[in-house]
Amino acid sequence: MAVRSISGLVGDIAPHSFPQCGALHPNSRGPARVQGTTCEWTGSGAALASRGGAAVEIAPGLAIVADARIDNAADLGRELGLAPDASTEILIAAAYRRWGEDCPSHLEGDFAFAIWDAGEHRLLCARDPFGIRPLYYTHTGGSLRFAQSPGDLVRRAGSPPALRDEAIADYLYGRVIEAEGTFFEGVSRLPAGHVLVLREGELALRRYFHLAPAEPEGRDLHDQFRYLLDEAVRKRAAGTGQVGALLSGGLDSSAIACLLRDHQQAEGGGNVPVFSMVFREPERSNERPFVDHVLATGGFASRVLELDGYRPLDDLETLLEDCDGPTHAPNLACMRRAVGAANESGIGVLLDGHGGDEVVSHGYGLLGELAARGNWLSLWREARAAADNYGRSSLALTRQFAARQNRVDARILARLLAPLDRAPKVSGGGPAHLLSRDLIDRTAFKERLRSFAQPETAAGEQQQHHAVLTSALQPYAFEVHAAFYRSMGVEARYPFWDRRLVEFCLSLPAHEKLSGGWSRLVLRRAMAGIVPEPVLARRDKLDFTVHLARGLVVHHRDRIEALFADEPGNRLGDYCDLGVARSAFAAICADPDAAPGTQVQMVWRAIALGTWLTMLRASAPQPQSRPAVSGVAA
Repeated sequence: MAVRSISGLVGDIAPHSFPQCGALHPNSRGPARVQGTTCEWTGSGAALASRGGAAVEIAPGLAIVADARIDNAADLGRELGLAPDASTEILIAAAYRRWGEDCPSHLEGDFAFAIWDAGEHRLLCARDPFGIRPLYYTHTGGSLRFAQSPGDLVRRAGSPPALRDEAIADYLYGRVIEAEGTFFEGVSRLPAGHVLVLREGELALRRYFHLAPAEPEGRDLHDQFRYLLDEAVRKRAAGTGQVGALLSGGLDSSAIACLLRDHQQAEGGGNVPVFSMVFREPERSNERPFVDHVLATGGFASRVLELDGYRPLDDLETLLEDCDGPTHAPNLACMRRAVGAANESGIGVLLDGHGGDEVVSHGYGLLGELAARGNWLSLWREARAAADNYGRSSLALTRQFAARQNRVDARILARLLAPLDRAPKVSGGGPAHLLSRDLIDRTAFKERLRSFAQPETAAGEQQQHHAVLTSALQPYAFEVHAAFYRSMGVEARYPFWDRRLVEFCLSLPAHEKLSGGWSRLVLRRAMAGIVPEPVLARRDKLDFTVHLARGLVVHHRDRIEALFADEPGNRLGDYCDLGVARSAFAAICADPDAAPGTQVQMVWRAIALGTWLTMLRASAPQPQSRPAVSGVAA
């Protein structure tokens, strides 16, 4: 498979070696040196490099390296007095000259960049509001290094750093608790919506973006949603070569594909390339009929990949290497086929519907609002829509939300419904987690988990929605996707994560998201006449659980049992209770089609971690054997 190089940035700053504004390369548009696919700029006390882009010296003593797509470039360029064809690097540097460290708050789009200002002895690093472009850094001995993957920093360090037990514990449990920590000691991520400033050896981290709901505009909400999503698709398809879309047959990807098709047809373009993955078995997860409904509207050049019988652990080592460690996303093993097909077709950019659920919101916070008002009949009606996602009956869910209230009527209702609330045990009777007791103790995991604010417990819909959008899980997911797509030579863009669309959705009243048993209602109404009715009427979405469980059992059973064996030197046992892991996997083997998703994901995480630990041990430098000594004894 041919893979093209795409953008990435790295840099080194040695803050204690600054001479006064040394001699720098005078070219204001290009890099000082080009080595293969890496462009490098080297100046006094700093070295910046960009793969597939350009490390640019804007003026003597001012240089920038960026991985960025700026949506408000035209308006910003006019305000800053720039030429219409000014590069993204010139635009960001001009914004820095105007607004200094506050420049990221004036940028709309996806970006990670670093600006070196020799006159101020200052390095400014920034990451976009939602963390769509990743950025990591190390700060040791007064020097700072940054890159777009932790692996770049680890490899440049020369020796592998220690693993962080806290990050591994969080991963095994299935939570992203930390905004800054990574698997590696000394390697941190720049959180979404933050700037990092290094000046005279001092490092400062500051949040520049605070998500807030948009002010109402006074026009029809569904028209406004449609306009904002349409604009988000248009902006992400502009200024690039061949653009395609992933099409799953769900609401989000179908809306993006149809809007992209309409734009391309309006501009006289050809059919839009779309790439789909389908499973024919079991029938309940066959999305082919929904994909066909979208394709039947015309204007698409489709590639449909049938993945029945896929082997989820094939090439797992490559996936772990690409992502610099284990991830929460086993579905990437499936996506490799679709994204690889896009690469082979010459697609440079894929529009991805990732995050549509989070941005639009299912509106389940409405249940808490109804309970707080004592509107019990409406609560029960709306609970029917949420029952399947919660794995509870509508009456049990009604009791759950009533029990959270201090009202007298709420307490009475909770007691009346108690006999009907036979909630299943965690993971269908399986274990709650696979963490070893020693890992729990040495990472103070229970205390850390108690201090973690779970978004689903927020008071009302807007508070719950805000907590989901700003949780550490969102930038983490973008980091994983960025590493994956970069390894495939394709750039992913996410229309649902347009800042104006996110702020608009956050401002919506709860009944525009959940009403009459229909979740994500605003999206369904806004896309009427654009997305086929059978897709708009879907209440479910593809769940990869059954395919992952079948693949693990049918194709990889021996490998997994060996991975979970109590063997001397099995590093997985330092983190995972191997006996519980074996029991959990045995339960999946007994009936893969009925295995709960939480349990399958739990086992997947242990498999990925164990495989990664094995890879790390294999790649570690081996101790040199002592040479044999020969001679004649005295």
